[in-house]
Amino acid sequence: MDHHDLNLRPFRFEEIEALRSIEKSARLRYAGWDGLEMVVDAPSIAAERFLSGETVVAEIDGKCVGYVLMQPLDGLMYIASIMVAADFSGSGVGAAFLDVVKSRARDLKLSGVMLTTFRAPRWNGPWFRKYGFEPMPEERIGPRLRAILDRHATVLDMSKRETLWVEWT
Repeated sequence: MDHHDLNLRPFRFEEIEALRSIEKSARLRYAGWDGLEMVVDAPSIAAERFLSGETVVAEIDGKCVGYVLMQPLDGLMYIASIMVAADFSGSGVGAAFLDVVKSRARDLKLSGVMLTTFRAPRWNGPWFRKYGFEPMPEERIGPRLRAILDRHATVLDMSKRETLWVEWT
């Protein structure tokens, strides 16, 4: 992909339904993954969640192709949701999002970035590991992230999940 065509910008409230549609289409990739089929049918991200942090949209040729929702949490930047439309997977949009998240974390004097994700498939845990993320030590999980993990445990098989982070000094 020619990165000159990629525009990263803050989301606009009127785009929420388009972003929710991108998420829904991106989750179709989970069909057929053992133990992850429920992701396909899960409800889209609630509209109000886009207001719970900072959402950046990726646009190519004027079309929204993905978003990242991030929020400061326990002294780190938490990636609450990162989605790229399936037909733009592998085009560098996700890597551009990670650059934005790391840059915002540094701007806010946070010590790193963290997220929760599935251990597999390749566009989840393995993809983040490729960009330097590692399993977060249990003792570094703060109270707000712990609350998120506890909430996830009510609907997800946590043996298929992992908490990853990248920290700088």
